[in-house]
Amino acid sequence: MKCAICGRESQKSICPKCYVERNEIMWMDSTIYLTQCPRCGFFKIGRWRDASYEEALEEKIRASLRIHPEIKVINVEVIKDGFKVSRPATVNISGILWGERVEQSKTFAVKVLKELCVKCSREAGGYYESIVQIRAEGRSVEEEELKAVKEIAETVIFREKENERAFISKVVERKEGIDYYVGDRNLGRKISRKIVEELGGIITESRKLSGRRDGRDVYRFTYSVRLPSYRKGDIVEKDGKLAVVTNPKLDKGVSIETGESVDLRKGRVVVRRKDIAMSVVVDADSVVEVLHPVTQKVVTARTQLRLKPGDEVYVFEYLGRIHVIPKELET
Repeated sequence: MKCAICGRESQKSICPKCYVERNEIMWMDSTIYLTQCPRCGFFKIGRWRDASYEEALEEKIRASLRIHPEIKVINVEVIKDGFKVSRPATVNISGILWGERVEQSKTFAVKVLKELCVKCSREAGGYYESIVQIRAEGRSVEEEELKAVKEIAETVIFREKENERAFISKVVERKEGIDYYVGDRNLGRKISRKIVEELGGIITESRKLSGRRDGRDVYRFTYSVRLPSYRKGDIVEKDGKLAVVTNPKLDKGVSIETGESVDLRKGRVVVRRKDIAMSVVVDADSVVEVLHPVTQKVVTARTQLRLKPGDEVYVFEYLGRIHVIPKELET
């Protein structure tokens, strides 16, 4: 059979090439609308997603594209050259029609609509399902700990950024610590558990009725994280003996007298690390002579650990006595 238009051999009365030149084999709306949140930049592609403009446009085009039923599609390509917001985009299709390869291109207008996403709307409205409270046992929460807590919270939130409740709607600094208001109950639990995993401490969970939704009670949860009373480098007294804290998460320390490992549970902090100063050994025999970090006078301290003149040590005073910590024990 010959093509009625060009005379070429064809399976049909019109060959694939002539058919494509005179007919559409792909259809799509003349304008593709994208919806983007002006606050976070997410695109609405079925659901709100963290996608680039290019990715969002490609998915919208592929979702709305309709192709001639007799074509065996080989490739659908969205031309990326000149891919800019609100500019036309071109789509190329190639495939097999009646035994021959055919191609066709279409250019479509693109418009971006702005709409606040569910996540940003909730965050802006102060929505929260849980509170993570950070406190410390018998002391203030230190600046270094607050920084670590902030990094942990931001990391947990970022890992689930497409979760519509993955946000912190409010941070309240208090004299005794800090409170994070979290949009998702489970993320509040994850944040508190990660804090304890990294910094040590315990979690107390409580809940409070906040209302009803669809005939069911709705609760807000509070995760109270209480950090250990001691930090790495603090001096703890237990059973009349002194130890330097080496791992507050595991309640572990090292005796400053013998260098042996000590379980610090139920121990009492007697010296904070900020009150411990660096010094140097002047002489070492049955007692150790070191320079007092303030007066620079030679003072004596007792220890069973072997030290030699010139060794750097940490020095602190407790109950009128000078104590030394070899540098390697503190680290």
